[in-house]
Amino acid sequence: MSQPPIAPIDRFLAALRAHPRRFALGVLLVGVLVVGPMLGDAVPRDVHLRYAFGPEHASVREAHVAFVLDGAEIQAARFARPDGFPDRLDHEVSLAPGRYRVEATLRADGSLRRVERLLRVPSDGVVLLDLYERPR
Repeated sequence: MSQPPIAPIDRFLAALRAHPRRFALGVLLVGVLVVGPMLGDAVPRDVHLRYAFGPEHASVREAHVAFVLDGAEIQAARFARPDGFPDRLDHEVSLAPGRYRVEATLRADGSLRRVERLLRVPSDGVVLLDLYERPR
């Protein structure tokens, strides 16, 4: 005579009652394997940026750089150099993965200019953001 279809389920439940810690560990491992990659996409990553100010870098006195995602400013940084900026400035920022709009406002001797760039996170290595707006 064959076993009723409920017999394998009964054996499984008996094994669970006999080894509850093993079952809990198994559930935890499956959860980590399934949910872990999804959570990993939301974890901020350090991004190494290098801002390039162009040939007029010595006249730039202040820079405000904002990182905008889906219309909301996520982070911002302000740099001030009364004696002018170097040609390039390194900056490390922690951002969650996504496509950011970088809005830079540069104050130079008597003028203000705004530059927008795109940044995709994650990025490997040093990301160069050219903040020099060339004349058209």
